[in-house]
Amino acid sequence: MTPKAIEQLISSVFPALSQTLSKALQQRIQNYFSAGDIQDISQLPVKPQDFTKVMLFSSFTAEHIAANPLILERLGKSGDLDTSYAPGDIKKKLSAFIGEDQDSTGLKARLLEFKVYEIIRIAWRDLTCAAPLSETMADLSDLACACISFGFEQLYPVLIQKWGTPRDSDGNAQNIVVLGMGKLGAGELNFSSDIDLIFVFPSPGQTDGDRSISNDEFFTKLCREFIKLFSMDNATHFYRVDTRLRPFGDSGPLVMDANAFEYYYQSQGREWERYAMIKASPVAGDIAAGDTIIQSLKPFIFRRYLDYGSFDSFRDMKQRITLQVKNARLKHNIKIGAGGIREVEFFGQLFQLIRGGVEPALQARPILQILDTLVEKKLIDKKVCEELKEAYHFLRLVENRLQEYQDRQTHNIPEDPVQRHILALSMGYDDEKAFYAELSRTQGVVHKHFSRLLVQDDDQDKDNSSQELERIWDSITDAQFQSEDLSISGYEDTGSVVRLLKALAAHPNTRQLSQTGRKKLARLVPRLIKKAGEHPDAEEVMAKLLDLVATIERRTCYLSLLIENQGALDTLIVLARKSPWIISFLSRHPVLLDELMDPVTLYSPPKRDLLEREMESLMARVPQNDPEYLLEALNIFRQVNTLRVAAADVSGNFPLMKVSDHLTWIAETILGQVVASSWQIITEKYGYPKGMEGKGVDGCGFIAVAYGKVGGLEMGYKSDLDMVFIFDAEPGYTSGAERSVDITRFYSNLGQRIVHALTMHTPAGTLYGADMRLRPGGESGTIITHIQTYEDYLKDQAWTFEHQALIRARPVAGDPTLFKRFDTIRKNILTRKRDDATLKKEVGQMRERMRKQRLKYEPGLFNLKQGRGGIVDIEFLVQYLVLRHACDYPDVVEWTDNVRLLQALSVDALISGEESSILQNTYVSMRKAIHRLTLQERSATVEEELFSEQAAKVAQIYDAAFMS
Repeated sequence: MTPKAIEQLISSVFPALSQTLSKALQQRIQNYFSAGDIQDISQLPVKPQDFTKVMLFSSFTAEHIAANPLILERLGKSGDLDTSYAPGDIKKKLSAFIGEDQDSTGLKARLLEFKVYEIIRIAWRDLTCAAPLSETMADLSDLACACISFGFEQLYPVLIQKWGTPRDSDGNAQNIVVLGMGKLGAGELNFSSDIDLIFVFPSPGQTDGDRSISNDEFFTKLCREFIKLFSMDNATHFYRVDTRLRPFGDSGPLVMDANAFEYYYQSQGREWERYAMIKASPVAGDIAAGDTIIQSLKPFIFRRYLDYGSFDSFRDMKQRITLQVKNARLKHNIKIGAGGIREVEFFGQLFQLIRGGVEPALQARPILQILDTLVEKKLIDKKVCEELKEAYHFLRLVENRLQEYQDRQTHNIPEDPVQRHILALSMGYDDEKAFYAELSRTQGVVHKHFSRLLVQDDDQDKDNSSQELERIWDSITDAQFQSEDLSISGYEDTGSVVRLLKALAAHPNTRQLSQTGRKKLARLVPRLIKKAGEHPDAEEVMAKLLDLVATIERRTCYLSLLIENQGALDTLIVLARKSPWIISFLSRHPVLLDELMDPVTLYSPPKRDLLEREMESLMARVPQNDPEYLLEALNIFRQVNTLRVAAADVSGNFPLMKVSDHLTWIAETILGQVVASSWQIITEKYGYPKGMEGKGVDGCGFIAVAYGKVGGLEMGYKSDLDMVFIFDAEPGYTSGAERSVDITRFYSNLGQRIVHALTMHTPAGTLYGADMRLRPGGESGTIITHIQTYEDYLKDQAWTFEHQALIRARPVAGDPTLFKRFDTIRKNILTRKRDDATLKKEVGQMRERMRKQRLKYEPGLFNLKQGRGGIVDIEFLVQYLVLRHACDYPDVVEWTDNVRLLQALSVDALISGEESSILQNTYVSMRKAIHRLTLQERSATVEEELFSEQAAKVAQIYDAAFMS
């Protein structure tokens, strides 16, 4: 092909190419045409435009196809340049290409030949924009994984022939586990990347050959042979293998068994190793064993609770990055320079380390997926996400184009003007200046977001008052400390503050703090003093806050949370002012402190449908066959949602009925899950009752009936669950499991497991108290009752007080078909005709007996529950009226809560509208007062005059009903 024809080809693709670049490109094209004996452009096996671009953008490709023109001919004729590979395609092609019976020398040569072919294909598709970045990264990763896997598959049998098969103590064959780290593990490999590997084998043992050696020796030999296979040969690396991320680094063993591997990370693993393991993934060998190993390390990598305790370590990591990017040599480095790829990855991985144990979606490996998840979880703004994703995409393209030019592992923007121009052109920029301006802007955006991570208030200038408060805390235990003339802004009684601080300093938890913990406490306490001092009740608020600190300080991660999140600290102070109960609640369950970070969710408790969706999401994250983990998760679910209700309650914008509704929904949602989980456990152990084989809780023949506060939709913050368990199944034995039991025993075990789950103490607390005394026979009765027995008992044996309790009963969990049967029984019992005189006497006597037992008279005080004209009087009055009139007005038993029961009684003119209004208003007002007193950690007594008028009216109505 003539020089003029080549010039015309170049000018058709690059009309404005400089003379220097044009000459260089002409030479590369001429070299290929000469080597391939091509006389005319029509003889090219590929599109001429694509060919011209790649010859300019990649001297690596130009040199290889000139040295071996058959490569391009194969690429063109096979259609591989126009094909997107599916996962696994590269490994299939590699197996077909290598064939069998290769010695180690021949194997290495064939592997290298295959890699060159595929790497040129990948570069070609990238440089001609035939493949998106995601495909390029996936193909590069799949190519490396295929080569690693094939290498071990070829070497493993060779060593077995010499030493025998490695086996564990049970005789099971063992294989290597190869963990890919970093970009390889995440499927994000770049063009000329090293491959970071860690080698593990499942279990210790011996090989079974004539010359037996330990598994450790066998796999060490195997890994050395592998590294030799991938090492430099004739100045050419197959792949550069880096194993320095393994336990103990270069000084550690090349390969470890899984138990020793896990023990290292659990006992000695450092924060940077958590960071390194985020993207670890099995890429070759025994993949299933690799997945098990990674799963065993999840508690190390992703802490079960929000990991604010490692903030200082993360800040140190950030500081090292910040100091490194100031190095003049990294000014033009797009990976580890300012605003480089590493800063995008650190941004996402920081959130993974802190929240990955709580949000499993953040345990994914690809960074772009993580950024999207951060938006979904409302942890970053969508704009931040889009800017970082666009920057990452741009920088990774630049990285590949840089490396595709000469197949060198470089991240530095070239200084050579010719190469700088080529890079700009390869990125689609005819205007070189425009490209480098965009690169600079992109790096600026990344560095801006990176710089905003982990910013401390301490990084800002401190005012004199802050420094004085730090001095006070530092000196509080000093025997020479003088507090007499001390003045602290916002506090009337400085002496009381000093006493509180001294008490905290002397607290056993404080004295046992590590040096790191003491430093964190020294940062937090002055902030608490200053913040609390901004409020009128500063001393009281400060006392509550320091009590909380004393309780949680041994878990220094919670100190870090309050230090790192100004909004959380502000919210905590607001809650401390309004409710000591909330502060006590947080002290018992400090994991809830994270909820303070988002006021939107904190003050907006979810309704029932959202609670159920939250529960579904939670259950999807709970490991199967781990009941302890399940109960901890349910406890945290309850605590988080109870805190939200309490916060909304004290905000003043949440009416009493909504508070009770939400607390009841929380209980019902949890009880529903406990029943479902218990059913699954019991059926796995004993099988199923007849006709229920394989059914879930919707066909379980069991219901939990709620009485009292839950049944009446009137739960408070401290309410227990009053329940009765009912079943309906054919007599006989269960089937479908190794162990079969009598049906009654089966359901008894189910009931016992439910109660155990509700009342069991876990590290995260206890769900609820369970009161089963309203079951037939009371405390002496069985925990489970057949529905027919239950009905017969209510008809023939139940006391009047049990019929009173039935008014507030409703099924809340279990088999829906039994719900209807129960409702029918309840209605039939409640609408029976009763002798009024007998009913009045029994209800009245029961009420007075209760008052005598539970009311402790205190002059000048009124007991909101048991006092005359109080809540219990209203409840007994309602129950009496319902039982008296339900036979003639059955619609009154439709409801279980007192407010709607009073409304129904009024509608049917069984009480006057005025009486109904008095009773409803008083009932709601008193219950609201009890809620407030609970949140203030006070008993249900108030000054007598506060409710004297209302109580007198209730007493008058009560007397009129019972004395007439």
